[in-house]
Amino acid sequence: MKELLDKSNINNIRLRRYIFTITAHELSSLSEPCYFPNLKKYYYELLNICNLNERDITSFVKRFYKGTPAANWKLHTDPKNNFYIFLMYYFLLNNDQVAYSSIMTFYNIRNYANLIRKHLPKFCKEDFFKYAIERLTGNHLFSREKTISGGLYFLSNELQKRYTNYIASANIEGITKFITEARHRVSQSVKSFAETYYSLIEKGVSIMKYDEEEYNKNQIKTLKQTAKIVEDTVSKITIYKFIDKKALEYSTKITKVKFTIAELIANRIIDTKYTDNIRIILNMFIKEVTETNEICGHEYFYKIKFLMSLKRSNKPIYFKQQILVLLFKIIDEINYREQFESLGVQTKFSIASFLAYYLTGILRNTVC
Repeated sequence: MKELLDKSNINNIRLRRYIFTITAHELSSLSEPCYFPNLKKYYYELLNICNLNERDITSFVKRFYKGTPAANWKLHTDPKNNFYIFLMYYFLLNNDQVAYSSIMTFYNIRNYANLIRKHLPKFCKEDFFKYAIERLTGNHLFSREKTISGGLYFLSNELQKRYTNYIASANIEGITKFITEARHRVSQSVKSFAETYYSLIEKGVSIMKYDEEEYNKNQIKTLKQTAKIVEDTVSKITIYKFIDKKALEYSTKITKVKFTIAELIANRIIDTKYTDNIRIILNMFIKEVTETNEICGHEYFYKIKFLMSLKRSNKPIYFKQQILVLLFKIIDEINYREQFESLGVQTKFSIASFLAYYLTGILRNTVC
């Protein structure tokens, strides 16, 4: 590991940003039925950021496993596998726990990507895919953690507890066990999911007995019961530092806020110090939703407009109030309070509304 590190010339800022972006993107995309991640392009971009090439990785793998049983095992000598483990080692060496956690999650997404292609057909049936997720047993990784992305994120945290010390010290035996367990645990989950998927197809189950609107209403009820989508969105923003360009563009356009201040706010909230504030806001939004259109349809705009128009509430905390709490924290941190107070009432309201649309917009783009 040390030899490969010496050979590399890593752009740390660019590497961290890229890892956060691709991991958040893939976690979000996994919410789509029949999504088959295509991760090959990321490998070459990451090599470029580290100023390494494939020959460097291949040579490293041969040296690292030489004289061990794993030297003859295809899975363990896979260059991509070992390159991502090298990145884990690099981040641990730099005491960067957040980036380490992110590349660990990406590593398990890659295991999932390889296995889902192996066990499911190219022409996947979305209705059966969605129904298979619902029919999994309660102790299945994807069912227990509510989503495929949630399951892979949970597994990554579990593997970190068991193997961080081995990876940090470049312990060959420990890393060999890590590769085996990570692959095996994802494989178990994908295999049992595929079995459920094929079983439903063989039985000819008619999944969509009710119309799309009724299905989505049930989906929203599930979200309200589990709040899993909120946690995914909060993690995307504060852990993976994800800036949703689609939500940013929409929120800026709809509120007519200057793009400079909108971008400043969007770049500032990707901080774990705001985790609780964002979680509270998104949970309040979900609790206010009664039908699908209020998230995924044209009613979304009017729902946020209504929540932001409330002058007062008999509740101790409410959506607009918490938006303002977070907004004031942000403008104080960026030393914008004095300038903000000099603005007109409508402009202040537009900035607060931007924050409301942007945060809920990230959740919206995750769900819809």
